[in-house]
Amino acid sequence: MEEKEVKTTVSKKAKKRYNIYYLSMDEINKIITAAKSLRDQVVLKILARTGMRRFELCNLRIQDVDFEKKRIFIPKAKGDKARSVPTDPDTLQSIKFYISSRQYGKLIQSNKKNSDGIDESRINAIVKNTAKKAGITHPDPTKDSVNPHIFRHSFIRHLLKIGVPPNFVQQIAGHSDIRTTLQMYGIPSFTDIQEKYDEIAHTFYEDNNKTKTFNQKQ
Repeated sequence: MEEKEVKTTVSKKAKKRYNIYYLSMDEINKIITAAKSLRDQVVLKILARTGMRRFELCNLRIQDVDFEKKRIFIPKAKGDKARSVPTDPDTLQSIKFYISSRQYGKLIQSNKKNSDGIDESRINAIVKNTAKKAGITHPDPTKDSVNPHIFRHSFIRHLLKIGVPPNFVQQIAGHSDIRTTLQMYGIPSFTDIQEKYDEIAHTFYEDNNKTKTFNQKQ
């Protein structure tokens, strides 16, 4: 009787990916203010205020910006799915100044004559160099410098923190499953915990101004 080889499959649990570190809105605005050009400022504002991914920003065309409805259409998002994201008036105003009379082509242009549009490496450099100029470091001590993804991460965390419903955040972020939004961005950071603790710390004692005097004699 021949022995049959028994194949066993081991199911591996997917490793949860989440990052508890993020930049405050004050830190993000300091970086935006430190931009050396209008183009760099537009790049930073779009990343910080829409949660857009680098490659999504690279693929944007001028006609993807709807100034009337205050939104940006992303024709090629993750998974080749299109979506739209709301945009604030200040960012739209900066975009208007930046594109000037241009009506077609890539929204963010490259400084290279033979290149139509900015690439991801240039976006990395803009974020890294401008953050350094502003004196802002990555909140994660294991990271050497500020990168574009921390803008997206901070934006999504900020939306959840101020009470925007998770299903709204899911649509803006372009997550196909709301569990991704909650698993990746719903874990509270120590800053969040500290802020909440400070709010309720007074409940641990009766009067902060009264300090009990202890008899030191033994």
